[in-house]
Amino acid sequence: MENLMDKRKVLFLFLPLLVLFVYDRIGDVVIFIIHKAFDVFAVSESFIDTSASFIDATTAVVLSVICYLFYRKVFPRKQAEVSLPLWQNILFAIVIGFGVGGLATIWLNFADFVGNNISFLGKESEAFSTLYDDLDQGPFIWTFLAIVVVGPLVEEILFRGIIFSSFEEVTDILWFPAVLSGVMFGVWHGSFIQAVYTAMTGIALGYFMKKSRSLFFTVLAHGVNNLSGTLPPFLDTALVNGFINIMSYLCIIPMFCIFAYLHFRGKKEAELDNPELYTEEEPVPAE
Repeated sequence: MENLMDKRKVLFLFLPLLVLFVYDRIGDVVIFIIHKAFDVFAVSESFIDTSASFIDATTAVVLSVICYLFYRKVFPRKQAEVSLPLWQNILFAIVIGFGVGGLATIWLNFADFVGNNISFLGKESEAFSTLYDDLDQGPFIWTFLAIVVVGPLVEEILFRGIIFSSFEEVTDILWFPAVLSGVMFGVWHGSFIQAVYTAMTGIALGYFMKKSRSLFFTVLAHGVNNLSGTLPPFLDTALVNGFINIMSYLCIIPMFCIFAYLHFRGKKEAELDNPELYTEEEPVPAE
């Protein structure tokens, strides 16, 4: 039995790598089919030239369905470690979304500042600044769907769903799933500049997932974070962006307060649900 359990842990330890490999291959197939459909239906060159966000959003929808079916098939539903009303979870998700955005902004500003003296960071910052230029072309609706809606949806199912749950099957160490899935989330984004802040975001969302056990709330937090950099043209002004930056900075400390609250609230609920695990036995007097 012990040998069987060891094999099961090894399987779940390497499952995230296999899932990411299959995920990328399926994504390639979907993109290939979309391009073939463009040829079959004689789509205009102007649309094709600005279709990056459309292709990204469509691919994310297909991958979301496949990943979610796999996630629900392999991993059973778990009860939330912290029982909160819907409005409070939504509020926490919004604050966390802004808070991780504030941390990301601090990191990006630091990288730009240091990049003036360190050529590696300078080149990375310059490359990052044009990373999503292709997604900004074409109708805004596709950019919005790709970055704010279905992009966060598929990434949360993949990383806070499948990968986070896989690492939970490997060990009882509480921080392991959130940290490792978060680091993988950062590395998966490729660019060093982006990897740093997405890893921080992944760890934060992994902890939120552990406490809420709801992909809905992590998707919401992820979408709020991405929305700050994907405003519709009429809102993409210096005034609005400045307001969002201030909000993001102001939410950093409340975000950590939320994490502390979830930690102590979860511990208290666990004590109430399993008092025998937290009650010290009275020593038996010697006769």
